[in-house]
Amino acid sequence: METRITHSLIKAVSGEFDLENVSKLALCRMNIRKIECLAECANLQELNLSGNDITKIEGLERLHHLRKLILTTNQIESLSGLEKCNQLEHIQIQDNKISSIAEIESLVGLKNLKSVYFKNVDGTQKNLLCDHPSYRSSVMRQLPQLTVMDGERLKHSDSIYSEVPQSAGAPAKVVLPASKRWLQDWDWGDTEEIDVDKLLGQSQAKFESVLQESKKLNQAAVSLLAHYQ
Repeated sequence: METRITHSLIKAVSGEFDLENVSKLALCRMNIRKIECLAECANLQELNLSGNDITKIEGLERLHHLRKLILTTNQIESLSGLEKCNQLEHIQIQDNKISSIAEIESLVGLKNLKSVYFKNVDGTQKNLLCDHPSYRSSVMRQLPQLTVMDGERLKHSDSIYSEVPQSAGAPAKVVLPASKRWLQDWDWGDTEEIDVDKLLGQSQAKFESVLQESKKLNQAAVSLLAHYQ
């Protein structure tokens, strides 16, 4: 049985009487087929509609604070409808029916977008466009601001190297100073051989002297305490 998104449903699920106070909303696995009735949720930041039967992304253009959108496991074929979600930072849309690599163009204007999932990090729940030979390069080229793609943190090493001008010459040669032996100017003839046994003996004698002095001070302290008790 199909479930319609209504104000009553939103209030019941979110626990908020005033729709403007709703900042997070999860309507998962509810047989929803259409995204609707969300315009009054003006401060909505996170929306989870995973596990439904949604075929089209719509009704989000007035959600100016929406930052996180989860549409995993639906029937969506196009990314059209996201163009005006300028604050969007995170999109999960695995396990849908997006097949054309051209759909990425709908995300180009989302300059705050940092994370996108067209499949899981292990390759499961992938959309058909993930099988395109230029899938990865196309996404990275059109969305250079991404830091996470399909659960993988991007280092952008390829893009960094690609930005180096081809006309740049060979790197400057680094000239290292000639090596020099350590202590090469030290006069070893003036150094006396260290007598380890003699050194240890002197240390032992000092220790014994300090120990004896400590015993005398301890005895004096005990005697003094006994006198006042």
